[in-house]
Amino acid sequence: MQHLLVGKSDMLRMTKDAATLVCDLTQQAQSSAAAGLRIVVDPVHHSLSMGIARAPSPDDAVITRDGARVFLSRPAAGRLHQRTLRAELSPERSLFFLDG
Repeated sequence: MQHLLVGKSDMLRMTKDAATLVCDLTQQAQSSAAAGLRIVVDPVHHSLSMGIARAPSPDDAVITRDGARVFLSRPAAGRLHQRTLRAELSPERSLFFLDG
């Protein structure tokens, strides 16, 4: 399986809190160590969506930090270059957001 390699300056960045949330979600889904958060672009609405994936697809870019894995489809990788995936963590709720 070959994955898309993205130059470090073009890569989506992930904060420590975002990595923590990705790890928490994959553990809650009782996924394997190869699992991660997959981000894709909806071809009809052109919006981003994400979900837990067992493994990356062959053309996915794979971003890792502190044990967390994020898989970006080719269109998502192009759209999210030089952006940062952040997370807000609290006892009431946790959520992702993008900046950059």
